Amino acid sequence: METVLRVIQQAVKPVEEPKQDGRILEELREVSRLLACNEKWFEMECNEDLIDACVHQRIELMARYRHLLQTARQQGISASPF
Repeated sequence: METVLRVIQQAVKPVEEPKQDGRILEELREVSRLLACNEKWFEMECNEDLIDACVHQRIELMARYRHLLQTARQQGISASPF
């Protein structure tokens, strides 16, 4: 997960990126960042109830990530990781 986050953070946006493409790519970056934060939270949490909350948040974020990827594929959006 950390490697994926590093690749996304280092991604260079194309000079002429249409607004819709940029919005979806930006949302993907944000969801990836939130997943990384969720992973760190999970590693540090000790309270049973908060661990459950963390797991449920991860499920929600993964569903959102899959949806955004599917939308990007359908629209033919791609981005270079470097």
